[in-house]
Amino acid sequence: MDYVLVSIGTIPTYLDKTINTILSVDKNSKIYLCTDQTVEFKNVKIINLNEIISSQTKKISDQNIYKGTIFESNPLWITSLLRIFYLRDFQRSLNKTSIVHFDNDILIYKSFDEISDQFHSSKFCITPASKNRLIFGYSYIPNIDNFEKICDALEKLIDKGINENWEFNNFSPHNEMDLLGMIYNQNDALFHLLPTLPYYSNIIFDPLDYGRYIDGSHTKPKKFFSTRRELDFNQNIGVELYSKRIKTKFENYLPKVVWEKEEFTLSNLHIHSKRFEKFLPKNYKSYI
Repeated sequence: MDYVLVSIGTIPTYLDKTINTILSVDKNSKIYLCTDQTVEFKNVKIINLNEIISSQTKKISDQNIYKGTIFESNPLWITSLLRIFYLRDFQRSLNKTSIVHFDNDILIYKSFDEISDQFHSSKFCITPASKNRLIFGYSYIPNIDNFEKICDALEKLIDKGINENWEFNNFSPHNEMDLLGMIYNQNDALFHLLPTLPYYSNIIFDPLDYGRYIDGSHTKPKKFFSTRRELDFNQNIGVELYSKRIKTKFENYLPKVVWEKEEFTLSNLHIHSKRFEKFLPKNYKSYI
């Protein structure tokens, strides 16, 4: 399977952990790194974003919707939005029918073949934080024509926001997670939401909350003696963890969710704390 990572502006210092984990867990993986930076990694194909950018992506970049807002100082807002369009540009340029993509601070614990029955053959598969927010904890893009429709819908929504000065969102532009959630609620036939709770599937994905609950965030990492956990009650997993219907833990090199005394290994873990060394899979090796 082709795994595509995107890094705009900077290369995260931890990216080697993400790449090495993919190569360690999925022996059939081929990794592409789409970036505007000069970098070399062994066993990774580097794609120059400036060479694949489409007119639509350039338009979104030039609009720079977060300029002049409180979000301008954090480049993650615009780069996270742009990578959606760059993923489509990558598929177009390299003629790739299907790809896996997730945020750069994700570690995986199962190969694509182990979880392939959870994906739809034509819809955009992505992890939901809630019905209104979709996040790249894990995603699978099996069909470029379908993904084109999502990019076009995003462009129209952004144009509407600019033309109306984002009045429908208190005069402030949405982030890419909320924009994708809006597209999903307008046309859910384009999407397939990956399972994040064990009630209906024995394969579970982490959008963000499991990793944040286990080890906190980059700004508020979990302390050794602390019992305080980060929970977001606006998101499905946060509510379930707070209610104690489920529990989560990292044990024997694996992230697990426990429900009714049964353990489920997570397919991935969102390392929001950026303390990757604590969560590397057992068979982790350095390949790059």
